[in-house]
Amino acid sequence: MVVRAPVAKGGGTCIMIRTPDQRVRVFVSSTLEELAAERQAVTAAITQLRLTPVLFELGARPYPPRDLYRAYLEQSDVFIGIYAASYGWIAPGMEVSGLEDEYRLSAGKPRLIYTKKASRREPRLTSFLKMIQAEGVVSYRHFEDADELGALVADDLALLLTDRFASVPAPHPAAPLPAMRRPLVDRAEELRAVTAMLLQADLGLVTLTGPGGVGKTTLALAAAHAAAGQFADGAAFISLETLTDPAMIRDTAIRQLGIPTPPGQTVGESLIAFFAPRHLLLVVDNVEQLLSAAPLAEQILELAPGLKVLATSRGPLRIRGEKVVAVAPLALPERGARVDLNTLASVPAVAFFVACGHDAQPGFELTEANAAAVAEICRRLDGLPLALQLAAARLTVLSPAALLARLERRLPLLTRGPRDLPERQRTLRAAIAWSYDLLAPPEQRLFRQLGVFAGGFTLEAVQALADDGPDDLDPLEAISSLVGQSVVFVQPLDETTPRYGMLETIREFALEQLEATGEAAQAHRRHAEFVQEQAAQAVRACAVRGKPGQIRLVAPKLLAYHRVVREAAFLLVVRRLAGPGTGLTRPFNTLGVPALSDEICPTVITRRTL
Repeated sequence: MVVRAPVAKGGGTCIMIRTPDQRVRVFVSSTLEELAAERQAVTAAITQLRLTPVLFELGARPYPPRDLYRAYLEQSDVFIGIYAASYGWIAPGMEVSGLEDEYRLSAGKPRLIYTKKASRREPRLTSFLKMIQAEGVVSYRHFEDADELGALVADDLALLLTDRFASVPAPHPAAPLPAMRRPLVDRAEELRAVTAMLLQADLGLVTLTGPGGVGKTTLALAAAHAAAGQFADGAAFISLETLTDPAMIRDTAIRQLGIPTPPGQTVGESLIAFFAPRHLLLVVDNVEQLLSAAPLAEQILELAPGLKVLATSRGPLRIRGEKVVAVAPLALPERGARVDLNTLASVPAVAFFVACGHDAQPGFELTEANAAAVAEICRRLDGLPLALQLAAARLTVLSPAALLARLERRLPLLTRGPRDLPERQRTLRAAIAWSYDLLAPPEQRLFRQLGVFAGGFTLEAVQALADDGPDDLDPLEAISSLVGQSVVFVQPLDETTPRYGMLETIREFALEQLEATGEAAQAHRRHAEFVQEQAAQAVRACAVRGKPGQIRLVAPKLLAYHRVVREAAFLLVVRRLAGPGTGLTRPFNTLGVPALSDEICPTVITRRTL
């Protein structure tokens, strides 16, 4: 049956394609020829339960195929996916096959997935099935033949109908989840972990943390779409990005969720009355600037046992029962490795950059000619998805090599983000400034000064800067706050002394602010004094004057200083302090470090500093 209805814009009519009945409809997704027998068995099982099977068949139809199966899916209540060896046909203009597209469009519906045992599957199908399993929220079963499949479907549908359709369906939420713009890249483990947490009965709050532009919202939406079908009242989405006053959170939630406020009832009471009886997943985006309102979330979670909150924030809310998931930048290609296109294309940061580049410039592809430049662009941008997206937008006017040449200063280049993004995500500088503005003034000052350390720093370095400042800062508390706000990270513990660092994009912002506040000269002076003092300590500890053999006793400490130095002047300082003829060069050389003469020393630059 086809129903024609007027449209609001442009005149004419729009066509609503409808199935011929109003019973519970079960959409069946599969390839056609290889699973013909299985499709018949599933159709029989569905019909036996007095339900309506909805299957897309090829043939002469007045509507495009995607419009047809999309309309059928929108009117179906249950999704069944059957897969064997073939990934299916990818239509012109599409990036995925009809099979995968149908699965994506079924988000929010109950899903039953069945895979036929096969000796070999097409690679795209294998990847697709791994993605489904990673979500962890669908029924996923294996079968050998059509008869077994028919029995499985009959049993599973009967159980599903008993559990899901015994009660009145919940109304559509007033604040539905936004649609996913693009598939996730390299987030399978995080998606699996977050989805599993959302389904834990004893866990009320999951917070995704990380620096601006790392992809917290994208991961949260993917997990929410994956888990929404397991909540009787579905999932809803609230954005707090425009708020700065914690007192407005209640009113914003009331407005976005469409919650009534009866006379004589406070806004807080109305929120609790709304959430208390519901089994609902609530995504709250951008809570970092409103952390002082965390007790409100704690109160509501205590009084609404069926509510699950998935929050995104630069830092944790720090309330009882919170589970924090740190979202890291995308993995980077190894430096110095031989460039192999297939291997490089599978590196997450490269794959994301290439996908964004194709969006900006449809003819863009990863090639032998641009592979090295693309890999270095991803490294320079720390694998940060927002930075990669903004850089890829420049491919309309720059080649990868030309783009790389302009990345010595990243922030002026990484602008012109999509207009439908929030304002704070249209430039990388705005995304970082959002985090910077949330810091207290003493923390902002320390953050700016830490930008002088090119490859990381220790707590001793933080102490040196804090002691020289006008603020009474506790170094441990200060660095904990900066780590909590995701502007500083803890480096892998490969040494006895903990080390901290900044993403290079964030460090560039810190140096910009250092110059703007007129503190640069003083900060660089303190940095030089600190480096000199550390060098002097190393020399004294080694007792190197006249006793070169004793260097082996403290070689790890001396080598640690050598590894973390960027400025070659540090080595010159050590040589001056130790004095001539001490044998300092020779012990470094015998320990596997190239000998450094006064002539070549200024040209030696490593990637880290003290």
